[in-house]
Amino acid sequence: MNTNALGETNIPKVRQPSLKGYPTMGDRSPKSVQKTAGQKQSKNNAVAGKKAALVTSQQATKAKVAASKKK
Repeated sequence: MNTNALGETNIPKVRQPSLKGYPTMGDRSPKSVQKTAGQKQSKNNAVAGKKAALVTSQQATKAKVAASKKK
């Protein structure tokens, strides 16, 4: 422990655990874990689908521009 100029002990403040990671207590049953994994996979699939749609639309736009330049 550190002491200050008056000889008093400096006690560090107690911090609350951050909620960034996993909560301290919670449901970790196999069903809960499977549900969480399914939700995560669904979200990732939705993001991948949006990216694929964006790439497809960009390719279509480029093809239209190329076709109009040929005329």
